Amino acid sequence: MNIDFLSLIKESEALNSSVFSLIRLQLLSSIADVGKDGVACRELKAAFGVSDGALFTNLRFLEETGYVTSKEITLEGKKLQSYQITSEGLLAWGQIKEWLKKFVECGGKNNESG
Repeated sequence: MNIDFLSLIKESEALNSSVFSLIRLQLLSSIADVGKDGVACRELKAAFGVSDGALFTNLRFLEETGYVTSKEITLEGKKLQSYQITSEGLLAWGQIKEWLKKFVECGGKNNESG
């Protein structure tokens, strides 16, 4: 697939660039994968091996953007935060995945310069 790199860069302007950090992309992907059931914060922490501060900072950012929501649940007698993807988050994640796929196919190179 021959993709014009400049067009790809132009297309990236429609994406929320503040989501482009590895942990935020991983969180968005993981929360999207579990769907409406949501995922407990402790499971996200275990999966990514990040500090509590880094995890909560990035989850709070995703909540503030409207991409995820959280609610308190009780599991095995313990109160936990559970995170679910929103419809806006699913839309944004779909756009990001599509753009990343095009970027990888492009090889991150300007095809016009050879």
